[in-house]
Amino acid sequence: MSVDWAGVPGPLQDGVRRALGPSLLWVRRVRVQIKNGRLDERLVVLTRWRMCMVCVRLPVKVENSFNFLEIQNLIPLNVNQLAVETGKTSLTITFDTHQHLQQLVTQINAALCRIFPTSATFMSRDLSPQSPADLRHNPPDSVTAPTPGCCGGFSDTYAALCDYNGVPCREEVQWDVDTIYHSQDSRQFNILDFSHLQSRDLALIVAALAYNQWFRKLHSHGLKLGAEVVQQVVHTMSRSVSIEELELENTGLKGDFVQRLTAGLLENAAPPLTALSLPGNPLEDKGSSSLSQYLSVCGTGLRVLNLSNTSLTSRGLLPLAQALSNNEIFASTLTHLDISENAGLLSGEEASCLYQFVASPNVLVDLNLAGTDCALDALFTALSHRNCSQLSFLNVAHNSFSHRKQREPTPFFRSFFSSALSLRSLVFSGTKLPPEVLRALLLGLASNPLLTDLRLNLSGCE
Repeated sequence: MSVDWAGVPGPLQDGVRRALGPSLLWVRRVRVQIKNGRLDERLVVLTRWRMCMVCVRLPVKVENSFNFLEIQNLIPLNVNQLAVETGKTSLTITFDTHQHLQQLVTQINAALCRIFPTSATFMSRDLSPQSPADLRHNPPDSVTAPTPGCCGGFSDTYAALCDYNGVPCREEVQWDVDTIYHSQDSRQFNILDFSHLQSRDLALIVAALAYNQWFRKLHSHGLKLGAEVVQQVVHTMSRSVSIEELELENTGLKGDFVQRLTAGLLENAAPPLTALSLPGNPLEDKGSSSLSQYLSVCGTGLRVLNLSNTSLTSRGLLPLAQALSNNEIFASTLTHLDISENAGLLSGEEASCLYQFVASPNVLVDLNLAGTDCALDALFTALSHRNCSQLSFLNVAHNSFSHRKQREPTPFFRSFFSSALSLRSLVFSGTKLPPEVLRALLLGLASNPLLTDLRLNLSGCE
């Protein structure tokens, strides 16, 4: 786009280009009020993400420069005078005409629309400004929002945040998103694709997702996330209108992360989250208790909840199971529940709260309780209520049949298998099954005419 240099001599134009580079968008001669109250002439120059005040003499000197995101207020003082306030400075700028003032505001608004295609109103400290919406002097309908670029304009948001933080913008990040992600129509953002970068760079990448409507899933596996990255994950989930799935497996997260995540989700007016998977992280009971606070009031429910191998105990199970049972939305939304590999989780009386959820009408499709000290007699008593009609995948490996001295199967055990409607995979591997119980299981399955393609795993059973 050609720049209107009206009234700016050629040598000064060349000096500005050399000082600020090729990304110039708008230039005007203005007068700026200085300390003694008199007006001094300057050039106001807008680049892609910055506003610069340039002296009108050679050699060119950039007197002041700040990212649009640093602006806290634009205050019209009269028809051709504008106050610009940042956290560090305050400028009173007098334009030749009201049209020039309007042009500057329009340019800034257009840049904000590119940075924040979701019209977000707040950003986190340090990596992002707090109130970008305050910059909008004109009503929203006075600015025609530009069409977002590839993948919802991710590259623009990322570049602006890099400029704001004084961090080099990684062109390879923009290329990967604009080329690979876009060509594959991928809506899953995988942090591992950028694991070679420093934590600060990763944090800015994740921060950009808070204002993006393209991506639906944020994923990482086996990469320990630094404090800056974790902070931006929380911030993203508190602001995002599109991230439906958060999957962070074995990333070194602890209970305090879940505390902050819960606070962030509660801060989000309409959290889109439907799948939360945090397996392999030592969240402990502290994390479970914090998450339960969100689950108990969550208005949209979750489709997937995976807390496998997170060091939960029966103490952490109680508030979790109570939240699932007491919040009616989960009866119609939760299809995948995985709390496996938490030793002793279902060994106490607290397990009855989970069995209560299973016994009530629900839409569970995949239930994984492997390695939780689950008492199978209690579980199948709950399942025999026939309220898990959609249950297709059941994993109870490495558990025992009963916590009591009991060898005979209850009638409910055979009853469930003879009437199950949707079972496709049943895993009992490594489970202590008395012969009478195994016989009841097989007879129940054999008498069920509805099961035609069932995979049964009894390997390592005692």
